[in-house]
Amino acid sequence: MKKILNDKPLASWFLGPKAEHADTWTGILDYIFQDYIHWRRNYFSEDNIIVDRTKRRDHEIWFDKLNTEIDKLLNQLKNHYPFHSPRYIAHMLSEQSLPSVAGYFAGMLYNPNNVTEEAAPITVKLELEAGKMISEMLGYIPENSWSHITSGGTIANLEAMWVSRISQFIPLAIQEFCVLNKYKFQIKTPNGKRADISSLDKISLLKLRPNEAIFMPRKLAQFLIKDLKIDKSIVEEINKHLKNSKYNVKKKSYAKLISELGIEHKIFVSESAHYCFEKICGVLGIGEDSLELIPVDSRFRINIDSLKGKLKNLKENEIPLGVVGIVGTTEEGAIDPIHKIQEFRKELELSKKNQSFWFHIDAAWGGYFRSIIKTKSLSLNYSSKAYSEIFESYQNETQIEEDFKFYDKTMKADWRNPDLFYSLLAMKESDSITIDPHKLGYIPYPAGVICFKNGLVTELLTQKAQYISDDKGGMKDIDKPLEIKAIGPYILEGSKPGAAAAATYLAHKTIPLNNKGHGKIIRTTLLNSQKFYLYLSQHKKYFKEIEKEVSGDNNYEGLSFSFEPLFQPDSNLVCFIALPYVWSDNNVFTRSKTSLKKLNALNKFIHKELSISSEDKEKRIYSQQYFISKTELEYEQYKYNSIKELLYDNLKITRSNYKKYGLFILRSTIMNPWHYTAYAKNQDYLMGFLKHLHTTAKKGIAKIYSAQQ
Repeated sequence: MKKILNDKPLASWFLGPKAEHADTWTGILDYIFQDYIHWRRNYFSEDNIIVDRTKRRDHEIWFDKLNTEIDKLLNQLKNHYPFHSPRYIAHMLSEQSLPSVAGYFAGMLYNPNNVTEEAAPITVKLELEAGKMISEMLGYIPENSWSHITSGGTIANLEAMWVSRISQFIPLAIQEFCVLNKYKFQIKTPNGKRADISSLDKISLLKLRPNEAIFMPRKLAQFLIKDLKIDKSIVEEINKHLKNSKYNVKKKSYAKLISELGIEHKIFVSESAHYCFEKICGVLGIGEDSLELIPVDSRFRINIDSLKGKLKNLKENEIPLGVVGIVGTTEEGAIDPIHKIQEFRKELELSKKNQSFWFHIDAAWGGYFRSIIKTKSLSLNYSSKAYSEIFESYQNETQIEEDFKFYDKTMKADWRNPDLFYSLLAMKESDSITIDPHKLGYIPYPAGVICFKNGLVTELLTQKAQYISDDKGGMKDIDKPLEIKAIGPYILEGSKPGAAAAATYLAHKTIPLNNKGHGKIIRTTLLNSQKFYLYLSQHKKYFKEIEKEVSGDNNYEGLSFSFEPLFQPDSNLVCFIALPYVWSDNNVFTRSKTSLKKLNALNKFIHKELSISSEDKEKRIYSQQYFISKTELEYEQYKYNSIKELLYDNLKITRSNYKKYGLFILRSTIMNPWHYTAYAKNQDYLMGFLKHLHTTAKKGIAKIYSAQQ
């Protein structure tokens, strides 16, 4: 057996590619169901049996029909994609952990609705507790933050921008209150200086630090009660004013207000952003044209200089509703330099502009990466000392040098870019974070999460519904710590499954969100992604050896092929293309000239062979050896200059051709947890995938290119 990363207890957390833990799962799920039956039978034990044995015999025909339809359904489901298998290296789907399935199954039986504690007396508490665990992993202080489960990343991102907009106008309502009552109330401007709120113009108030805006009602109440010795009833007066103020955009007309103020809201995010941000702009009423797409670099990370330029050159009436950093872009898995965005926010606050902005992180895909650096001893700052400490621990625990040996025993993956670790560490400096447990949390759908650093946002959000909650909104007891006991009054969604809360809670309670627990799963996916990146990179070097192994022929001549990763991955998505190569007379393997149209055709051929669409009526799931996904780089999304290094410097693709054809790329998500365990048993699925790609690309070359080209 090969010496690789210790997979204990990782291998016990999942069912297994061959359902190896079937007996354990059967026992646990049966135990849960039997316990549920026992609960039903003994609740109101004095009640009569309604469906007696005689009546049950009358139901047999219907049950026969049901069983027939169940058989049909199960037969259909057997044509489902094998997300559980290490051979599935396509979309963001994989195994689900045992505790998450057990939690979901248990919660599903009781069918709680987490919109209110009256419909979910247990799972509302579990959702709040799961939110605290996730917030802590992300670097927030769990007692001060507010997190809850959503249907997915789209709603989580929408809620972040919704909350940003509500909180941004709070200072204007507070100023209105102070002017009406002639209170001299001092607030802190972004540069740290203090000023009377009445002396500031409304545009300046919209550019305060988010925390200053969120805390402002409480700070005003404390000032009036403690400094001016006003009765505590003033709290209710402030609440009433905030509720009825024309600056309460949750209640009053947002369109009318921005027209009156003459402002224009904008959201800043990279060209790699998920398409949900366009929808968010539409839903919030600022329009898709208000989405400022910032160019990316050759690794699809946001270009920080372009972002700085955009924000520094904003017109006075152009107000950032949010600046979004991405930790794990959907298409490429890229991680934006989060620390640099935060450093620039501080720079902007201390500059002559004296302005801040709401900093949101879309970590729907990559939020769980942070579990690899969650340790008890680690100082959560992003200094060089912290980086050294992290990497030393990371390297020792994962045997990086051993893991990356390929044909060439001296080869290693040099991906020790401190920016990646600094970005993960700096996530705690943001105001809100989106994360999807139903992706890299290995939890059943639906389970997205939105985390807010400052839980006081709940006091600004309450939507009163008598049948859901008695919470009237606004500030509570300002002398006591914040205590959030509900969910429904503060969120955009209504009914929501308590089963998702039970699944998320049980998974994170039993597989801790640190480097010894969940981080172990994430670490294997990251390392195996680097491994596959190396396999692709080295394919051209070992082409003949691979060709001989897969076809028995080592005299391949003429037009050939190899693979080119577009960049070294930040995370566990690997993007690459197949390219035509040629053997020269002196046996040198070099890239062949080709048209972009044919290049795209080659990669489309490979994708079609390694995927199954609704059009493939004769293709069967069981006949598919490996699965891959794809994406397309298009001029409308990624401007030529953004990725010119990739397009022209590397691939010699001109602007006009790119604009006309785009670039079709192959995409592999390496998130299956079983690659290391399989490798220990001498089954390298990643190498098997490379060889399958090799065979498929050979067919594509023969079909699309002539032998004489």
